[in-house]
Amino acid sequence: MSVVNFWLDLSLLIVFVLMSWEAASLQFLLPAPTLSAGWTLFGLTYDQWRDIQFGTLCLFAFGVVLHVMLHWNWVCSVVATQVLHTKARPDEGKQTIIGVATLIVLLHILGIGVIVSLFFVHAPPQTP
Repeated sequence: MSVVNFWLDLSLLIVFVLMSWEAASLQFLLPAPTLSAGWTLFGLTYDQWRDIQFGTLCLFAFGVVLHVMLHWNWVCSVVATQVLHTKARPDEGKQTIIGVATLIVLLHILGIGVIVSLFFVHAPPQTP
């Protein structure tokens, strides 16, 4: 299991560095999106780089979720003993239910945030 954790952690580090490079390149090398028409970096436009950055973010998020899943027994043990101050850890069935419920809650929070944002996004007025 240590070898799996090592390769996952190394992969997360590589994806994080890649995502950081993408963000820094978009922030400091290319002009603002409204001014970037015609600009390219390695032959890709600002919009293409933004799409790649989002894909990298999704890959990183997947890796983090996988990482937490591999350590879920430890997470539940720490929460039970250090946060809730109980002596017994929840059994594996309860841990699985708690993990799935936690993931569902987090996804709902993300979804609610996107839905709320829909009400606050405004298109510019159309010119006649």
